Amino acid sequence: MQRIVIAAIAAILVSFGAAHAQPVGLGTSPQGTLTYQLGAAVAKTLTDAANIQARVQPSSGTGTMIPLVASGEIDIGFANTLELYDAFHGVGTFDKRPYPDLRTMAVIFPIKVGLFVRADSPIKSIKDMKGKTVAYGFTSQEIIKKEVDAMLATGGLSAADVTPVLVPNLIRGVDEFMAGRVDVATFAIGGAKVAEADASVGGLRFIPLEATPAALAALKKEFPTAYFGKVEPAPNLAGVKEPINTMIFDYTIFSSTKMPAERVKQITGIIANNKDLLAQGQPLFKGMQIDRMFTDVDVTYHEGAIAFYREKGIKEVK
Repeated sequence: MQRIVIAAIAAILVSFGAAHAQPVGLGTSPQGTLTYQLGAAVAKTLTDAANIQARVQPSSGTGTMIPLVASGEIDIGFANTLELYDAFHGVGTFDKRPYPDLRTMAVIFPIKVGLFVRADSPIKSIKDMKGKTVAYGFTSQEIIKKEVDAMLATGGLSAADVTPVLVPNLIRGVDEFMAGRVDVATFAIGGAKVAEADASVGGLRFIPLEATPAALAALKKEFPTAYFGKVEPAPNLAGVKEPINTMIFDYTIFSSTKMPAERVKQITGIIANNKDLLAQGQPLFKGMQIDRMFTDVDVTYHEGAIAFYREKGIKEVK
């Protein structure tokens, strides 16, 4: 009997060890995108700080990746607050396709995005974009279309007022810009692809947004979780020649009910406690605030993440 008990305990321990030895799959968009950079930074941090094997698993876009996380095929993903909300509730970009098994792990930092043109372009404002060719569609990253719609709305425009050039994702949109096939493209400010485009075309410039109450209302009508913020010029921010107002929203790390609570608690703690290491891989992590990681985004938090926040005395931010 004792041998049977010992054998059973040994089997459990082997199973537990095997589960924790399995690499953590990090879902991202294609190489060169923000989520890919986030995945790479988190993967390196998990390995360096805790000897946890992790691998980046890029897909065509977050619209493809999020369902894979919900099903447990990928362990962890990265998306903005609105996209995660839409997917959890089955609205907006995930209309009638809810994924109730998704679980928030953390709100990690604000992301600043913008529309950009060549440095010598006559386009100085959103209103000047009327009739111009714009990278649009983003069939594998539908949330990007919402970003563009929101920024257009701040200048009283919509897709009907410009000439859309349909692209599947952000990277292709910038490629079309570099090839001269569109006048305007979009990307996260500070992204590596923006620096590439800046060097390719001999300089580019982000279009400032007018941060008026009316413009903010128009922005939020299209993208409810967005807000305005100012970006100052910096050596690593291609296309920001002077202080400008731009569109900002928060980014999240999320998992699903398929991910064990203990594993989620461990990984949440590693992310919270290794801001500097994460920032070496993606400077946006410099904006991460541990007190804001547990922020109500109307998507249920994973029980493992909640356990970490409660243990550390971090209260939920409404």
